[in-house]
Amino acid sequence: MIAYLEGKLAVNSPTHLVVDVAGVGFFVHIPMSSYDSGRGRGETVKVLTHLHVRDDALTIYGFATGAELDMFELLISVSGIGPPLAQKILSGVQIRDLRRLVISEDAPGLTRIKGIGQKLAQRLVLELKDRIGDAPDDDGLSPVAAGRAEEAVKALEGLGVSLPKARSAVSHAIGGQDNAAPVEEIIREALRRL
Repeated sequence: MIAYLEGKLAVNSPTHLVVDVAGVGFFVHIPMSSYDSGRGRGETVKVLTHLHVRDDALTIYGFATGAELDMFELLISVSGIGPPLAQKILSGVQIRDLRRLVISEDAPGLTRIKGIGQKLAQRLVLELKDRIGDAPDDDGLSPVAAGRAEEAVKALEGLGVSLPKARSAVSHAIGGQDNAAPVEEIIREALRRL
């Protein structure tokens, strides 16, 4: 199993990366949530990975955070959801929103996610509602702190910061402060770290 890849970025696309690791280019499929348009060619990157093995192919899926990887692996454990659909689901909804929809058994809400029909939504609820609560949230924050963090991320995005960089800066800002810090302080600290 390949746990992660670290190397020079050769190709940066919303759907995939090519990571050059010691002269070998690894093609890595990514969800939109892991895409960072601010990354430049030749920049050093580290991507958490899941290696999917089939008879005719070895496919690598990459993620910016452990929470994305964990949710991807939960999704592909559901019958009828393969890696491409799990990638599409993660591209269409934030992890905490997906968890909320499954835990609240909101099958109609799940059908609003591209690629999920009524039967698949019901299967997701049935197979994941008891297991999805154990999956870590984006940063392991309390729901209140996670809400403030998301608000800070959106504010940084409004200032032109890419989503992955905004999430990383906010995560570091919250890690360095009391979780009760107001959104303004989180944004200020995140901007300092950018």
